[in-house]
Amino acid sequence: MSGGKIVLLVFGVIVLLVSLVLLLPGGALIWAERELRDGEGFYTSKTIELDRDSYAIVTEPANIDLGDEWEWLPWVRSWGPSDFLTLKIEGSSSDSSKQIFIGVAETSDVEGYLTGVEYDEITDFEFDRLKPEYTNHPGTSVPLAPTSQAFWTASAHGGGTQTLEWAIESGTYSFLLMNEDGSRGLDLEALVGIAVPSVLWGIGVGLLIGGLVVLALGVLMIYLAARRRKA
Repeated sequence: MSGGKIVLLVFGVIVLLVSLVLLLPGGALIWAERELRDGEGFYTSKTIELDRDSYAIVTEPANIDLGDEWEWLPWVRSWGPSDFLTLKIEGSSSDSSKQIFIGVAETSDVEGYLTGVEYDEITDFEFDRLKPEYTNHPGTSVPLAPTSQAFWTASAHGGGTQTLEWAIESGTYSFLLMNEDGSRGLDLEALVGIAVPSVLWGIGVGLLIGGLVVLALGVLMIYLAARRRKA
């Protein structure tokens, strides 16, 4: 085999590897779009068991800010955070005598509401085990019912399964789960969902088509390198 054909063969193998880099995520995105989204367009987790002896379960503060590094994209300048991501928490109480409250608000308001109240903060969560880790904040005060507060950005409460959907906003926010009457002892089931703009399907198709084109090019290069010249 001549030196030129060896170089062509090496580049053909490299191009094949590049095609895999395109094909695998492209196929994964298409599969996720078809299999993991629910009827409302959310990618959802499995059911999570939340069992605590305190008055409330809250999430760590989430600082939402697109940042200036994206300002060079014209379509980003005209969009807000709510155009990129919508969050959903769906939950119910396993105790038939109690009803659930789910709320999201600025972290400063949530912390002010829970001043002196014992609550648990989710500080780590592993989706593969669906088991959150908590930091307990001790307290001796009894909170007012969360439904009596007016600072919630969005909330849902009542019996059975309740669903909170929130298009994210700039700021620092926390989610809170309680019994609707503010009583101690939480035995809840919840799932988390996210919805993003419907571009993943197009990205997946684009990656898949690009991967197939690159794959064909790599196969052609290897074929030309391995082909023997006729006598």
